[in-house]
Amino acid sequence: MLGSRRRPAFNALRRTPALTASLAAVAAFLVGGAASPGAAAAPVRPAAAAIRLEPAYQQAPFEGWGTALSWFANVTGGWPDAQRNRLADALYGAEGLGLTIARYNIGGGDHPQTAPYMRAGAAVPGHWSRPGPQAPGGWDPDDPDHWDPDADGNQRWWLKAARARGADTFEAFSNSPPYFMTDSGLVSGAVDPMHDNLRPDQYERFAAYLAGALQRVQNGTGVTFASVSPVNEPGTAYWRAGGLQEGSHWETGSQARMITALRAELDREGLRTAIAAMDETDPDMFRANWDGYGGTVRSAVGRLNTHTYGTRGRSGARDIAKGTHKPLWMSEVDLGGTVPQSFTDMSPALDLAKRITDDLTQLEPRAWVLWQAVEDYENMTPSHEDSNWGLIQTDFTPADAAGEPLRKNKKYWAMAQYTRFVRPGSRVIGTDDDHTLAAMRPGGQGTVVVHTNPTGSARTITLDLAGFRSVSSAAVQRYTTDATHDVHRETDVSTTGKRLTVTLAARSVTTLVIPGATDVDPEQARPAAGPRLLVNDHSGLALTAAPAGAGSAVVQRPPNLPDTAQQWTLTRSVPGDWSSTASYRVMNAGSGRALAVSDGEVTLLPPEPSAQQQWMLSTSGDGHHTLINSATGTLLDVTGASTSDGAPVGTYRPNTGRNQSWVFREEPAQG
Repeated sequence: MLGSRRRPAFNALRRTPALTASLAAVAAFLVGGAASPGAAAAPVRPAAAAIRLEPAYQQAPFEGWGTALSWFANVTGGWPDAQRNRLADALYGAEGLGLTIARYNIGGGDHPQTAPYMRAGAAVPGHWSRPGPQAPGGWDPDDPDHWDPDADGNQRWWLKAARARGADTFEAFSNSPPYFMTDSGLVSGAVDPMHDNLRPDQYERFAAYLAGALQRVQNGTGVTFASVSPVNEPGTAYWRAGGLQEGSHWETGSQARMITALRAELDREGLRTAIAAMDETDPDMFRANWDGYGGTVRSAVGRLNTHTYGTRGRSGARDIAKGTHKPLWMSEVDLGGTVPQSFTDMSPALDLAKRITDDLTQLEPRAWVLWQAVEDYENMTPSHEDSNWGLIQTDFTPADAAGEPLRKNKKYWAMAQYTRFVRPGSRVIGTDDDHTLAAMRPGGQGTVVVHTNPTGSARTITLDLAGFRSVSSAAVQRYTTDATHDVHRETDVSTTGKRLTVTLAARSVTTLVIPGATDVDPEQARPAAGPRLLVNDHSGLALTAAPAGAGSAVVQRPPNLPDTAQQWTLTRSVPGDWSSTASYRVMNAGSGRALAVSDGEVTLLPPEPSAQQQWMLSTSGDGHHTLINSATGTLLDVTGASTSDGAPVGTYRPNTGRNQSWVFREEPAQG
């Protein structure tokens, strides 16, 4: 077997052949299923002379930071009171990370006579009670005697501890059905890892199990779950009978059936809990699954969840969320790092900081949730995995839990650079630098910038604050984590006009709190109204209004700025709406008509306030945009990824292709 870390599948040196095959199959599905494939992704941007912050592109209010409670809560929730409270303070306390989200794992539970085989903490108790599974007719969710109303006390302690420290958002999730609902008789997966483990006749019973467990945990803790996720990383080949943790494979149709069954059961029980789906391993696999769901299933999903163990396709998941008008979470990830176990090396911390910044700027999730923040120290030692999973490492099987050290690594402090300052209600804004995250604080209390310097030398950066209406001379606080400091308060710095220049330590994560940077200067908002060319990233050709009778309302032609058929003006549908889901009317200068979708086709219509004529603009701050139609959720797309002069332009579901990516250009491209 592979090592017992949470995600060995994504370590290239330890990838299993079965997983490689499954990922190849998913990749083939993505290529084959995309009618408009694009070219390779653009390279990382070079460092700019000044890093521009764009407050005119504000993501939805941030809901918070969190962690899954399994498996560490299953262990430490039963530790001596002083010790478990120290851990809870470190994660949820105001002087710790200040997390506000907890993901509770509804365990499936193996047969009591099954010999223990999982890693420490991973055998999360089930909520069923013997003799239920052995009773005539099997386990009956409507029989109170078939439930253990007090199951999983250790994780429940953590729910209450998190809430007592300010956590206000709770989600329940499942990795596997109980053993007696599975094909293999084990909660770790099917014998064939690409085979569903839930038996075909058990969907409704599993839905009843999830709803019943949800109710009992809520009743026992006073915590209310906002959402419940019934499947976890369903498309991978990692879940196999006898593996080291609970897991289950789900075909796309099986996911759909489970979501529908759970929604019906929740409604039957009078529970308004939203269903989150589908907690896939990475955004590309998330998109492949979502594309296979029908309208009824999509309607049953209240929130979209994806993990980012793989990072391709973030823009696709982002645009699906916008097009369906559903919230999106990055609901699980962690990184073991590329160096051996260390509590002082900055490499794992810098890797984590990059993942956070990239996720928040490219995926636009409303929450960012870590896989278990506390990891088994013994399992991370050189004699085992020799790795850096978790923010705190402590022995899950200690000789003396009361005296067991709680070892914080540099990842803990790097994450604090984000969690202590980008608080719930903040709105992440655009930047044009890959190492910079910026967010406007709630209530107009200024702006926070988190910048990562991964290089071995000090770096001087300049922040361009011209996009803000107001930039006062108030002192700018800065906090640094590097090889010798942990969220250390440095000497304050000051803005000069609407610019801020600061030198940052080598291999560091620095947070700048700029209280005087507030509001949006409409004259500086990007993209400006126009007129502009819309140039396709894949073909290099410009969106052009076609002459009457051309067979397509819009086509692509070589860029020619003076041609009014290629001139487009953007107008916000709601003046002063600076959100990243703001809608725009896109007007053609030559025809005086608006870009629209009608009967599934892109057309030009007389302007009117209809959703068919409204387009949302998505960007990661690099000057490239997708245009999402507000009525259909489809993206402006060069049909077939054509590079031909005169090729038609239509719309298509998000596929991350560069034929769906556009640049607003004022001047002809320079050779």
